[in-house]
Amino acid sequence: MTHVFQWDGEGRAPSALVEGIADFTKLKANYAQPGFAKPGQGVSWDQGYDFTARFLEYCDEILPGFVAKINKMIKTNYDVNYFKDLTGKSVDQLWKEYKAKYGN
Repeated sequence: MTHVFQWDGEGRAPSALVEGIADFTKLKANYAQPGFAKPGQGVSWDQGYDFTARFLEYCDEILPGFVAKINKMIKTNYDVNYFKDLTGKSVDQLWKEYKAKYGN
């Protein structure tokens, strides 16, 4: 159901981001399945699904509405710089800060 309300950059957005947004929505609706990633887990921001969802949750904490905003931005295109456009930080910097916050 989540995919009905999200964009994919007309196929240009990484599937990990698309699935991460879907899992972020499940997380926020309290429908996360057992074994859902814990905050700070994962090896990269674009690992996908619940790992990316947790990273997006962090981004949404530092910029409320982040996920809705990036979803809107990827309506017809995708650029990794959208993270910097929204937060002032590259996705790599955000990932480093996310991992540091949770001691990973």
